[in-house]
Amino acid sequence: MTNRIILAATNGCDGVDPDNIDGYDNDNGLGLTTDTAIDYITFLANEAHSRDLAVGLKNAAEIVSSVWSNVEWQVNEQCLQYDECDVFQPFIDARKPVFHIEYPSDAPDVSPGVKAENCGAVSASGLSTVLKATNLDAWIDPC
Repeated sequence: MTNRIILAATNGCDGVDPDNIDGYDNDNGLGLTTDTAIDYITFLANEAHSRDLAVGLKNAAEIVSSVWSNVEWQVNEQCLQYDECDVFQPFIDARKPVFHIEYPSDAPDVSPGVKAENCGAVSASGLSTVLKATNLDAWIDPC
């Protein structure tokens, strides 16, 4: 991963957005835990910051309180669906962006009611929300 971070810096990237930090949530056979994830994101943040790169945290709600100060942003998928948007409040309080994605089942033909429900949710207040289709094509509907 250090080599990938070096490559990002060499190519002029501003930051890195590591995925699957929340591997502890999956039956992966590796015995990953939240402590493993905290250690890993701390390692990645140190490696990125030492090369003047920003680093984000994707999902991993269970470790937000332990790592939010080491990263510059949060990417969250479906905090409304999983009723966990409030977990990302430390980012908002620290004026760090939370990029929030919901995947409505009727996307890309999202009804006005579903859009209002996803885009107007009080629990997602302060988050930068977009709607996407689960196939991750080019379609996007910003709130």
